[in-house]
Amino acid sequence: MTEKPLVTIIVPCYNAEKYLAACVDSVISQDYQNWECLLINDGSVDKTLDLIKYYSDKDRRFIVFTQENLGLSATRNRGIDNANGEFIFFLDSDDVLSRDAIGILVSSFQNNDIITGVTITATFSGENMSESSPLLHPKEGTITFENNKNEVLIRTMETGLTPVAQNRLYRKDFINKNKIRFQSGILHEDELWFFETMLFAKNVKFINSKTYFYRIDNQDSITKNVGDRNLESYLQVMETIVKNYSQHEHFNGIAKWYSVYIKKIFLDFAIRERTKLSDQIISRLESALKDWYRPLGNESILSKNNEIYYKTINKLSLQDFDIIEKLFFRNKINSIRKIINVFKISYFLK
Repeated sequence: MTEKPLVTIIVPCYNAEKYLAACVDSVISQDYQNWECLLINDGSVDKTLDLIKYYSDKDRRFIVFTQENLGLSATRNRGIDNANGEFIFFLDSDDVLSRDAIGILVSSFQNNDIITGVTITATFSGENMSESSPLLHPKEGTITFENNKNEVLIRTMETGLTPVAQNRLYRKDFINKNKIRFQSGILHEDELWFFETMLFAKNVKFINSKTYFYRIDNQDSITKNVGDRNLESYLQVMETIVKNYSQHEHFNGIAKWYSVYIKKIFLDFAIRERTKLSDQIISRLESALKDWYRPLGNESILSKNNEIYYKTINKLSLQDFDIIEKLFFRNKINSIRKIINVFKISYFLK
């Protein structure tokens, strides 16, 4: 690594004029100066393009791209393809960085493929920010995973790590060597990106420093507006993992287990948001679960409690949705009700 490596910050911008100034100002305020920031206008119909051109006129480190609306995945991929930096960092246009974010991440580098800081959820009122809770991060705070045996993905299945693309410093050579790109045309693309980057990464570091503030008061966010497309995207993530990796010589074991982790996420989503989902997408859900079912076998990579849980959910996924809805439970078999449901699923369902 060079002493002061260039960091490419990629900011997709779609109808972002309301929040973009705070985001870009947090980049300008970085105490680490050797960065370029790709501001990519993704077919905005508001004043986003004018705003990003204003910033690029003031500071040549801002580089503007504009395109018809292609979606977040294609926009991030364009950023990767045009990045000049030794490192890549994704920043959403409604979020902000701590002043020392890039500097802390760069200075923490120790031959890592990926470095992650702590992301804090936050609400904003004018220039005032109120911090809320952190997204899921290793309990150790600062820890390095050699990741030779998929330790990051296993930790995610065991206790949860937030599967987002932003607030991680990626070595660009690692991304390009493994040909990792975002899958276009879907929502929840971060779920698949997280799986693939953590699958291939051989040295992953998490640091116990607040580096990123994730806005939770943006009412236009996809997390505030859900429907059939969300569930369809989750299904495509599961299908991609099973299709591309479950037959792989080295990754078939972890891919099968992680596909059940994805099932757990979207089944929870479907049950919680059932009134917003059509009967057609529920039928598609039932078909996809049967078509892409893979037995987990006898290989044990999780704790006994979670192994039982994932095998139970995998078997439950073969049932019709009304049965799934009745018997599904989130992980941790820690109550009599859950034990009874495990017994029903394991011994009474075909």
